Amino acid sequence: MPLASLATGANLYYETHGAGEPLLLFPSTAFSGEVWKPYQVPGLAKSLQLILHDPRGCPRTTASQQVYTIEQMVNDAMALLDHLKIPAAHLLGHSMGGRVALTMALNFPGRVKSLIMAASGSGPVTRPGPDCVPGLPHWLVLGLVEKGFEKFLRDEYCESEVFFTKDFRDRHPERIEEFYRLARATHANLSEYIHLSVARHNWEATHRLGDVQCPTLVLIGNNDQARSNHLLQAEALKNRIPGAELKVLDGQSHGFFWQAPEETNRVILDWVKRHATL
Repeated sequence: MPLASLATGANLYYETHGAGEPLLLFPSTAFSGEVWKPYQVPGLAKSLQLILHDPRGCPRTTASQQVYTIEQMVNDAMALLDHLKIPAAHLLGHSMGGRVALTMALNFPGRVKSLIMAASGSGPVTRPGPDCVPGLPHWLVLGLVEKGFEKFLRDEYCESEVFFTKDFRDRHPERIEEFYRLARATHANLSEYIHLSVARHNWEATHRLGDVQCPTLVLIGNNDQARSNHLLQAEALKNRIPGAELKVLDGQSHGFFWQAPEETNRVILDWVKRHATL
C-alpha cells in the first residue's frame, strides 16, 4: 500500500496514475482518492499524471494530531509533492477539497501551475442565510442527530438533490448505489467526519481571493443549490479572483464528476493543456 510518511505527522495514502502534466486532486469532505477511479483515472491518466490521495481523516491515512485544519491538509499535500519530487502541479479541488487547493495556491504560489475550483467556495462569508454563521452549521448538526451518521450520508449522496439530480437518480439507480458503495468503503467515519467538518466551517479565505496569482477555473453545475448554494459561492470566486474563468455545467448538481464524467473530463483536460507551459 503506497504510504508516504510525511514530516507533517501524517502517513498519507496516495497513488499516481499516468504521465504528463501533474494534476493533484483534492476530494470532497471525507472522501478518499477512490472516488476519482471510475471516471477521472481512465479518462485523464492517458494524458496527465494524476496524483490521488486520501486526506487525513480517511481510514487509509493516519495522522498524529487530533485537530484538523485546512492549513494542515495543505501542508500534507505540499509534503506529498516533495515526496514525489514534483516542483509544481495543477490543482483540482472538489467542494472542501477546493478550499484546501485554494489555500495551497495562496500560501505556496510558486508550487501551483493552475487551479480548478469545482463546486467549491472561499468560506462561510459568501454563504446565504444561516450558513454564513461560523462553526458547525445547523443543518449538519440537526441531520446527524435526527438521522444518524449512515442515514445522513446516504441522504446526502444518494437520496437528495445535493449530489445528483432527481432525473439522473430515477434513470440510473444502479450508478448511484455503485458510487455510494465505492465512496463509503474508504470514507471518513463519524468522529473524523466531524473533525473535517469543523475544519471546513472554521476556515475563511474570501478576504484573500484578490491575492490568487495562478490561472483559476471556477467549475459549477447550475443545479448546485440544494443545500448550500454553491452558485453564489462560485460567483464570489469568479468576481474576486483576478482573471478567473467561470464554467457552468448545464443540468448538473454537486456530483458532476460522476453524473457527467465525459463533459467534466473534457473541461479539466482542456484547462490543464491550456496552462501546461506556465
